[in-house]
Formats: sequence, structure tokens, C-alpha cells
Amino acid sequence: MGTSAALDGLVAFLRDRDDAEPGVGAAMRSQVLAGEPGAGVFMLLHGLTASPPAWRAVAQALHARGKTVVVLRLLLHGYADRMTPALRAVTAQALIDDVATVVRRVAELGEVLTLVGHSLGGALALDAAAREANVDRAVAIAPFLGIVNVPHEVHPLIAGALRVARNRFLWWDPVLRERMEPAHGYPRYPLAALLAGITIADRVRDDAHRAPRARAIDLVLNRAESSVNNRTALRLADDWRAAGASIAVHWLRDLGWSHDIIEPDRPPAQRALATLLTIVEGEHAPTDREHRIPGGA
Repeated sequence: MGTSAALDGLVAFLRDRDDAEPGVGAAMRSQVLAGEPGAGVFMLLHGLTASPPAWRAVAQALHARGKTVVVLRLLLHGYADRMTPALRAVTAQALIDDVATVVRRVAELGEVLTLVGHSLGGALALDAAAREANVDRAVAIAPFLGIVNVPHEVHPLIAGALRVARNRFLWWDPVLRERMEPAHGYPRYPLAALLAGITIADRVRDDAHRAPRARAIDLVLNRAESSVNNRTALRLADDWRAAGASIAVHWLRDLGWSHDIIEPDRPPAQRALATLLTIVEGEHAPTDREHRIPGGA
């Protein structure tokens, strides 16, 4: 299949995929930005309750550099009704299978594929990197491999409690509630979605005894992370290295207490953008390093 035909086929596939969920908002659909042949393709996965516009700044910058960019809307995300209960139906396996299917379709472009994910999308990127031969490199930004300060070993207990209360919703911001911005994200999430995230995180963690299929993996962690468990990410890196994988850990310093470090309308993400682009687009080297974010204390 020629590159042009493959690109047209991918656009049609993602259009039909989004059409299968009638509630998806027009601005929150999956996106394909065609770049120059041979420049590589970057597939971007957003986090829980977010949607493709969260990657706007990163996607535009990569595209301006000639890269083909695929911004995927995760299943049951991006509905025009921000108070939708749709995420009650989310499962780990559905998310995993869907990302794997899209990765295989993107691979038909015949370009080197870099899979980039933030938070829940970071965990999905790591899972695909572990199992999918078509992923050359994965970059996981603040990947959700567990809740901050909660040991991985207690996940079975947490998962049991989440199953019991899976339909209960929690607000991201109990004060702002439905007024919370950005408009392209949901202001609340069901415990079913948190259960799906923990299930994916545990699958990645439990599979770390063998090297991932991807050539290289970069983990991007905020020193002042507010939501996800950096310690579990480091343990994953150590185990994968022991299995022969090429891993780099990038520490972001002076960014401040935050997790949402790709959202283009938030100051931490705006400050981190240039550094994230350097990591995402740069050459992989299996060396841990520190990155000072401009504008910090």
C-alpha cells in the first residue's frame, strides 16, 4: 500500500471509529496531521478524562517539524456532554485492544513509529511498547503506574474496593466541580476508570521480567509529581533494564507540584513544552538525566 493510500485509509478508519460513538464532540475527535515522507510518525495518547486537544501544542510543534502526527481519542472520551456517564463502561482490556489496533493501522504508513502518552496514555504506551512489534520507541510522560504514595503491592486491595463502587463518580476539583477547565476534558471520573488504569498499570508492571519489544523507552517524570507514583515507574525501569531493555529516565526539575504537564492552557505545560519536545523528538540514549524547566523557583 502506498503512503498516500495508507494515510487516506488511516484517516477513514479513525473517522469511522469516532463515528461509532455518537456523543463525541467535533473538536475532540482523533486527528491526523500529515508530515513529510520518511520523517517518522508520532502517535499521541492523552490521559484519563482528557481528549486530543490536550496535545495541541505538542502536535502542532511536531507537525511544523515535518512529522506525521496521529492524536488518538481514547475510547469513551471526548464527548460533547462533559457530564456524560459513558466512562462507567470503560475497561482496561478495551483500551489496550483499541490502542493495539490503531498502532497496527498506523504502522501501515511504513514510518518509524514513536508512541507518546501522558498519564493513563503513558501506561497504555508502555503496554503497547512491551507487546507490539510495530512500536519503535515509547515516551511515557508522567505515566499512571499507580497513585502517588500508594505502594504497588496494595493494588489488589484497592482494585477490590473499586469494583464494589465502580459506578461512583469523583470530581477532579470538588470546589469547581463542573466549572473546571479545560472544556475538552471531563470534570469528573468514575471509579471504574480508575480501576481500568490500575489494571493496565499492573499488567505493565507484572510483565517487566521480559524486555519490551520496542527498541527504546523514555520515561519522563516530574520531581514534584502530584498524582502518580514515580517510585513504581523507577522500579519498572530497573526491571526492564535487567531484562536487557534500553531505558532512559528524564527528571523534570523546577516545574512545581503538578501532573497535568501537557495541557496547553496550563502554565506548567507551557513552561515544559520546549523540554518535552526535545525529549520526544530527540535521539534516545539509555542515560538518565535532569532537565531544569525555565521559570521555576
